[in-house]
Amino acid sequence: MTLSLPAAELFATFLSSTLYGIYIVTLGIAGRVLLNRWKHRSSLNWVVVCVCAILFVNVSLDHSLAIALDVDAFVTYTGLGSAQHVFAHASSWQTFTKTLCVGIQSLTGDAILIYRCWFIWRKSLVVIALPLLLWLANLAGAIGLLFTMSRSTLVSSNKLVPWGQTVWALTLCNNIFITSLIVWRIRGVQKESKQLRSSRDPADDEPESPFGRVMRNIIESGMIYTTCAILMFAAFTTQSTLTYPASALEMHSVGIMFNLIIIRGARRPPLDSMVVTGPLQFAHTITTSGDIPGTNVGGEEKTEVFGRSRIQHDPDDAASMTV
Repeated sequence: MTLSLPAAELFATFLSSTLYGIYIVTLGIAGRVLLNRWKHRSSLNWVVVCVCAILFVNVSLDHSLAIALDVDAFVTYTGLGSAQHVFAHASSWQTFTKTLCVGIQSLTGDAILIYRCWFIWRKSLVVIALPLLLWLANLAGAIGLLFTMSRSTLVSSNKLVPWGQTVWALTLCNNIFITSLIVWRIRGVQKESKQLRSSRDPADDEPESPFGRVMRNIIESGMIYTTCAILMFAAFTTQSTLTYPASALEMHSVGIMFNLIIIRGARRPPLDSMVVTGPLQFAHTITTSGDIPGTNVGGEEKTEVFGRSRIQHDPDDAASMTV
């Protein structure tokens, strides 16, 4: 059974309120993780801080507008058509701004993925060329959707469907492609690490490497965000009122997943399996007793495991690993 427009809006507001509470809790924990590492201004990862601020302002604005729109529709509006008329007005400033917030959230989520991919692939512009083009096309589609919406009378206008399908199809493709690139890179480094550890100690059987944990976190966040994009694409295609609950899910999933990656990335790996050599390029240095050639540091020999891949990880900057 299809929900009526007022019922769908109320359900979306309820869902948004619940998820907003979860988001605020995870943001507080993630903020504590970041601030605990704020020894000096230069050591703070400003990319993470800026993204956190953008997501917080955008989510809070969207949630506030959702509540204000419900109050306007069910309490203060006394004209013809009751709440149905208020919610169906596509060009109203509340509806337009809420749609803008969803677009900003989606584009920010994709930008986070592109930045993470660029960083993990040794800041290679070639790797992110296609994702960046898809992101720019997505931006153009979002602008087209907002422009068409400003000239439409109803939110159910057929003119909005092609734009909405384009935006969410591009979001879906970009998310799957970038997540695959990131996992492929981490998987390759994980294999190198396993081979080198096995050659050093054949009996060493680590249950789960730090790279495995990072890869699992990225896959989980990618799956959740991809599911939300699929729901939005399906709702736009069918012109269903479930677009509103789906947009609430998508809106908050970006911020929650971003916070959870920071929180989970802050878990320090065992010191015997990972020693810091530099800021996030994922490298191991293994302390040896002399059986593996390396550089002598304070009477101990250390050899850099990922000399070829040059991927290093600094556990003191969890955000660098997980942005």
